[in-house]
Amino acid sequence: MNTLNPLETLIPAPKHAIVSGSLFYAATLTLDGDGDFLPQMRSLRDEILSSFGETVLSPQSSAEEFEYFEKQTHDETPLWGANFRREAAPTVSVRLRWADADTWQNRLTAASFAVPSQNGAYLLEISPGGIEMLIFRSSPAEAAEAMAATAPVVSAPAAIPVTAATAAEAAAAACATLMQLLYLGWDGWRFRLPSCRILDWPELSWRGLMVDSARHFMSLAELKKTLSMAWLYKLNRFHWHLTDDQGWRLELLTLPEATGSGSTRPGGDPNRNGFYTQEDVRDLVAYAADRGITVVPELDLPGHVQAVLAGHPEFACTPGPHQVRTEWGISEDVLCMGNPAGLAFTLKAWDEVCELFPGPYVHIGGDEVPTTRWEQCPKCAAKKAELGLKDWIDLHGHFVAAVADHLAKKGKIVFGWDEVLDSSLPNKAHVVHWRTWLTEQSLKALAQGRLLIRSPFFPYYLDFVQTDDRSQTPGLAYRSPDAASLRRVYEYDPFADLGTSAPSGFLGIQANAWSEYIRDGRRLEFMLFPRLIAIAETAWNGKQRAAYETFTRRLEAGHTGRRGILVQRNINYCPYYE
Repeated sequence: MNTLNPLETLIPAPKHAIVSGSLFYAATLTLDGDGDFLPQMRSLRDEILSSFGETVLSPQSSAEEFEYFEKQTHDETPLWGANFRREAAPTVSVRLRWADADTWQNRLTAASFAVPSQNGAYLLEISPGGIEMLIFRSSPAEAAEAMAATAPVVSAPAAIPVTAATAAEAAAAACATLMQLLYLGWDGWRFRLPSCRILDWPELSWRGLMVDSARHFMSLAELKKTLSMAWLYKLNRFHWHLTDDQGWRLELLTLPEATGSGSTRPGGDPNRNGFYTQEDVRDLVAYAADRGITVVPELDLPGHVQAVLAGHPEFACTPGPHQVRTEWGISEDVLCMGNPAGLAFTLKAWDEVCELFPGPYVHIGGDEVPTTRWEQCPKCAAKKAELGLKDWIDLHGHFVAAVADHLAKKGKIVFGWDEVLDSSLPNKAHVVHWRTWLTEQSLKALAQGRLLIRSPFFPYYLDFVQTDDRSQTPGLAYRSPDAASLRRVYEYDPFADLGTSAPSGFLGIQANAWSEYIRDGRRLEFMLFPRLIAIAETAWNGKQRAAYETFTRRLEAGHTGRRGILVQRNINYCPYYE
């Protein structure tokens, strides 16, 4: 039985939440909002319809039902029913709108809330008279001042302004909070809602999840379900790993051979084959954008390319034959740095990817690139000598610099795995630090003026086993004897070694779900939840997040269990968390 009030059950926990009256019922909702927020209203409508049915958004139907019942007769026979009364199942309006400075100030003062200095704040007010979500609209001068205050000093890459959150993301977060309260108050035909005021904002601007669709192909429906859950818990970046040794999953009109030979492989896995059409991509990008989530595409090059070499064996240092890899692990076959056609293929692929993904961010991969083949390749040796490079890894640095420069000229903010720091050659790539056994990588990235995302292989790799009793759950264990349990995920400190206040170049954190051992969407859910919710709490509330026991109390009161949100959403979550 849930002994907490709904405000104490929300995850992530809001910064400020007060009860302003008693609980009340709502059976139907009307939706309205300012035109700028139509995408967020559309996603809220769709989420409500899929979770609670059409009648909760049909006030005219509800009114007709009341009117008919109030006649009290049917064929001259009294109707001895119950709860067909307007006061038992009223209609409540929901509105999402801008608030100017005066309105914002007055509402916060009335609620005894201090005005937050952070961008991305929203105010949610719920009462029997209506539900209102307010997003602060700053003046152009205020917006410029806020942007300047949060912009990092970037030396090597071009200077890029970083803001804590956009208005669209704030609106999406407000809708997600309301959606959680609808779940928590749902009794099967109406909602029991708290009269309350909530003021909230994120601590970190990058709250990410990566899903690997290359090793095992995830259907569009499964990805949308995952994005819907990411929205519900206020994640705002979806890093989509689309290529690897085991599959090329993206249709390119100008390079059809990439999917023609790279999207299938031998074997018995039911989800080993497949690719996303350009229509699929646009569909998913729009679906995510409506929920305040930016999709970040990744083409992983120059390593992890056997799916490319299957169609272009001439890009390799050795003649092959090459085929889509059927084993996991790291392949020594990578793009030949002495063949300019490999780089030309890469840049042409990225030109089309940039057209498909309009968001500001791209990820160029760059991880786990053995130099073994290069060291034995006359063409690579000639290229190394031509460029006057000292070390073989500098061929990798030359490739990364060329790709990052090409994309930066197209206006993209370029990220790569922290291997982009391994060469002495400068490049314009920012850093996702995953190799936490190389502790210096984060500070090295920041010292060079790069933007930083922390995505530690332990415990934020959610393909890792999640229980110390290894007989209970599947998953890997890599470089750590410990399981990536819910407690270890929650208690991990992503701010460690960054100083008392996180530097402006530190954007946030990201969970990764590599799919070598995640063979379908239901297994993906089992590996993500509830651990992804713990990462979402850290990303939203940062150092101010509550103790683990407080988190699990909220989790069990409203999110797991018989009537929890995960059950209502039909999420195949792991019940064994420590």
